[in-house]
Amino acid sequence: MTQEFTRPGAGERVKQLGYLLKNTVTIVGRDTGIVGPWRRAAVYAAVMVTMFFAAIFAIAVDRGGLGTLLLLAALLMFVYKYFFYVRQDMAQSWLVAESVRGRKATLADARKRVGRLRGRVWVLGWCSLLFAYIGSKAAQESKDIRGLIVKVTLWALTEVWDLARHFLTPAVTVDDCSLKEGVGRMKDLRHAVPETLVGVFGIDIAGGAAGTLITPVYMALIVLAIGAGLLVGDSLAAFHFGDLGEMFGDSPPAWLDGRHFSWLPLLVAIWLCKLLGAVLGRVVDSLKNIYFTLFYMRLTHAEDIAPDLQGELEGFLKMERPEKAAASS
Repeated sequence: MTQEFTRPGAGERVKQLGYLLKNTVTIVGRDTGIVGPWRRAAVYAAVMVTMFFAAIFAIAVDRGGLGTLLLLAALLMFVYKYFFYVRQDMAQSWLVAESVRGRKATLADARKRVGRLRGRVWVLGWCSLLFAYIGSKAAQESKDIRGLIVKVTLWALTEVWDLARHFLTPAVTVDDCSLKEGVGRMKDLRHAVPETLVGVFGIDIAGGAAGTLITPVYMALIVLAIGAGLLVGDSLAAFHFGDLGEMFGDSPPAWLDGRHFSWLPLLVAIWLCKLLGAVLGRVVDSLKNIYFTLFYMRLTHAEDIAPDLQGELEGFLKMERPEKAAASS
């Protein structure tokens, strides 16, 4: 397999996301409990984001003590989320593996399984936290030649980790592999990845598709919030931004003269944007987690997969439509 050193375009990423979503329904339909870990992760993300914006609101209305507590709680949730998400991914991976084997497992069973792997959960969590930090540093690099080189290098590391994390999750969860054994298996299995999914230095399934889809919603919410802020004006003193006309000195535009702006609607809009982004991010990660678990099972436990799923999984894992899969077989 030749490696393509190009990232999929926005349209291709959206198609990949839609294809993953459509075909994952088949797997989830066999056991709706598979969505349980995603639901827990999505609720966690929603609470974390809401707590942060509630802290800002509390501080704005002179409830600084409560705001500080909420801010600290949100910060703790932000750090712990990397470990919590790893646990949910592993639980979901176990449920998917059991489902395609034709067995019935519950979320409680999955949590017990993950509980026995506590040490590896913490290692994967710390690694996720580290590479999240590396990714944030990449975004902050300058745009000169040196900064560009550093940015590409750091970004490449986060891509490699994304690939490694999604391979290691089923290897550790399903086969109780050590992380060292999991990395060894990953080196062998990565050569079987469909060419359509190969990106720079790693793999990119639907990467950025969530952002592509949600951006128009963000823009609409922000525009509506600005309009609402002008309508609310100075009626809420705690959120009063000021007289917009005064910002332009002695000669403000006529339509701004005497107009006031409230930043509360903008705060609400940004909260909704972050909330939607966090939940959709968990959707994309869950789809990738399910895909890689199926991929791992197909390559390492093909004999255990239920007969009625064998043919269906072939096209799915190659990211091919049924007619294309049939033609290539």
